[in-house]
Amino acid sequence: MIRRAKKSDFPFIYPILKQIFDEMDMESIKKLPESQFYDLMKLGFISEDYRYSYRRIWVAVNNQDQPVGMIDMYPYHDQSIIDFVLKKEYPKVGLPTQTVIFEDQEAWSHEWYIDALAVDPKHWGKHIASQLMDFAEKIAQNKGYKLISLNVDKENPRAQQLYVHKGYKSKNEMTIGDRTYDHMVKEI
Repeated sequence: MIRRAKKSDFPFIYPILKQIFDEMDMESIKKLPESQFYDLMKLGFISEDYRYSYRRIWVAVNNQDQPVGMIDMYPYHDQSIIDFVLKKEYPKVGLPTQTVIFEDQEAWSHEWYIDALAVDPKHWGKHIASQLMDFAEKIAQNKGYKLISLNVDKENPRAQQLYVHKGYKSKNEMTIGDRTYDHMVKEI
């Protein structure tokens, strides 16, 4: 089953999402102690507008209603607020307000953007990511979007294969943090 994330889901979602942070290998994240980054992400998750807010995340759950996969998505125009809202939380975890963690534009005009898609490794091979992607397309269509996009690390052929299989096509390259990604788009 797929449902909207709840604030209480954070302890299940963080380790799933952390796989992406680890893969991104961003200096801005690596320089923070794990506990500080966890606390910051929790504050962002329970907020209303952050990039990884519970309001932007949908989860695939097991029989105990615990998230085993997640997809984070939002419209292009939300990029102007998704990271700004977290800055007011920095002092709560001991970070200066001028700290930069995420700053790159990741989506283009008129796109519904999939920011993060991840599945607990214990549940890989069960088509959860594929189901979440199909769900994202329905949400985007319901919101009036004709394009859905995502970025895939050039060093992640497994994910790239899934996206190509789902009909996404590489449109250009972009640098996010310290890595190069293919920006992939699908007409829906």
